[in-house]
Amino acid sequence: PQDYLVRFADAYDRQVQAWVDATRHGRVTGPGAWDGYAASAVAEAGVRALETGERTPVELAPRPALHDPA
Repeated sequence: PQDYLVRFADAYDRQVQAWVDATRHGRVTGPGAWDGYAASAVAEAGVRALETGERTPVELAPRPALHDPA
């Protein structure tokens, strides 16, 4: 299917179910604040590349230890 909602519906459902299951067991799973920061940096570099027509590096600040995986 061309519609991403249809194409990825099962994956979205499984991801939400995994989060619910982990929550029920007192665990935290899924992306965190650092993942959101990295995604924003990638999107920003993509916009700059579109505007300039040039390859644009993704620049991330050093990752603070508090965002290291457990």
